[in-house]
Amino acid sequence: MSEVIKSYKGFNRDLTCRGKQYEVGKEYEEDRAQSCECGMHACEYPLDCFSYYDPAHSVYYEVEQSGDLSRRGDDSKVASTKMKIGAEINIAGMVKASINYIRERIKEEKGSDDDYGASLATGDYGAS
Repeated sequence: MSEVIKSYKGFNRDLTCRGKQYEVGKEYEEDRAQSCECGMHACEYPLDCFSYYDPAHSVYYEVEQSGDLSRRGDDSKVASTKMKIGAEINIAGMVKASINYIRERIKEEKGSDDDYGASLATGDYGAS
């Protein structure tokens, strides 16, 4: 089974994107996926959507992407050959989802205050 990723997609207010009409709960498929060229695009990091769809004139949805995936290097945009449209998410929900996205990827610094206390983790200024 192919990888399934949770992403966020911006649409025009009528739930269209690049001339294609979408519906909540439906799955869509395209032949190829190449980031910025073809396939269906969405962003893994919710706030990246604002670079492509202006919050004042757009709506945002949670989506599942699968099939062939193509990522680009400068943000979290992903092109896919398969996409399922989930629930609509408002701006506050996008911000919360972005915080969760970051939290899931943070690696706690092991031992930052072991042995020498918090002063070691805070550099020359210390916490003392």
